[in-house]
Amino acid sequence: MRAFSTNTPKLAGLVASMFVIAACASADTIATFADPAPSGDTPLFLLSDDTLNGGWAGTGLDLLTPITADVYPNATFTMSELTVDGTGLTNAGNIEFHDAGGALILRIDFDSAHFWDPFGFGASDLVTENVMFSGPLVTTPLVDEAFAFSFANRTVTPEGVTWTAAFTSSAIPEPSTAVLLGVGLVILLRRR
Repeated sequence: MRAFSTNTPKLAGLVASMFVIAACASADTIATFADPAPSGDTPLFLLSDDTLNGGWAGTGLDLLTPITADVYPNATFTMSELTVDGTGLTNAGNIEFHDAGGALILRIDFDSAHFWDPFGFGASDLVTENVMFSGPLVTTPLVDEAFAFSFANRTVTPEGVTWTAAFTSSAIPEPSTAVLLGVGLVILLRRR
């Protein structure tokens, strides 16, 4: 095991600062839901032979959309099939959320994703790259956004590994706003 150097507090401060800048840069939550199957009885995702499939067609998923202050009870979603390579990188894909009547609420397209499954130690996540939100929920397509599924209830079955999940998404301010937030934070840190 490698020992930490005396520069560890400086490094920790830098990492913390970078985290705060990233946290300040994410502005608005577009959509979110809590795990609709916390008991794990009805999984949302299946990983089998390096293929990740996901979706929810049951009841109990309440999609919250803070940007419009709406709640869609018993929403459903589908995700295109993703191939996961040995490093956890996936191909491009999309996710569609629908209301209880089947009408489209939100579509999310992404270029790739990173799937992290530490096999029983820590959290499993699917985090995407180059995201675009579109559909009736957003009046103008939002590009360069972010979303993630946080997996829970990992279960090994004969078909593969399953999970339930919670979901969060966010719109990130345009680059100039993010830069101003970062500059403001650096000034604040220097004054302290």
